[in-house]
Amino acid sequence: MNVWKKPNRHSSRQVMNKIIAIFFLSLSLAALSSCKEDDPISHRYPCRFRFSVQGHETSIVFAACRSAGSYVYIYTRIDNHGVRHVLAQSNGEKQGEEDNIIATDKENNYTAYLLGASNEIGLIVGRTNFSGLTAYDRICPNCTGYLPLTWTGNRQHVLCSNCKRTYYLETGNIVGGDNGGDALLRYHVSFDEATLVVGN
Repeated sequence: MNVWKKPNRHSSRQVMNKIIAIFFLSLSLAALSSCKEDDPISHRYPCRFRFSVQGHETSIVFAACRSAGSYVYIYTRIDNHGVRHVLAQSNGEKQGEEDNIIATDKENNYTAYLLGASNEIGLIVGRTNFSGLTAYDRICPNCTGYLPLTWTGNRQHVLCSNCKRTYYLETGNIVGGDNGGDALLRYHVSFDEATLVVGN
């Protein structure tokens, strides 16, 4: 009687298939995690903003979307009557706050107005000279609390009054103050001449 069993080809093949499957699964998970690390879009805060040209044709928001080197702060507030306002301030010659009342059913039915860290501080949106349309969160990414960044220098930069870091709007990178730390929090942005959409 032969005590040595002949190896079962089916069980060897199954083991090999499992090893290959585990290898490819590990490889896929590693690729997915590295893609997330390389993703330039911030997911630290939820961001969903839509602003229609219709009814706001002359807004400085759309002028900034079309003109290189132009940027605006965009933030929202709800007044005592429950009406939402989209407010904007330009880095250009036009000073002061532009007030856009959200009055149409279409705009009011767009339920999500989440402007990153804070609706009251909002976003910086504009057109860079070399990379096209861009959108950043207006808070300093390197300070605790919600500290709004402000125009500085030639107004192509923003400054944090707390840590004194200066960020260049062309790239979002730190160019002054403590050079260590994170660049501005960036969001997806698109503008098709009908609607501005910012989000992550």
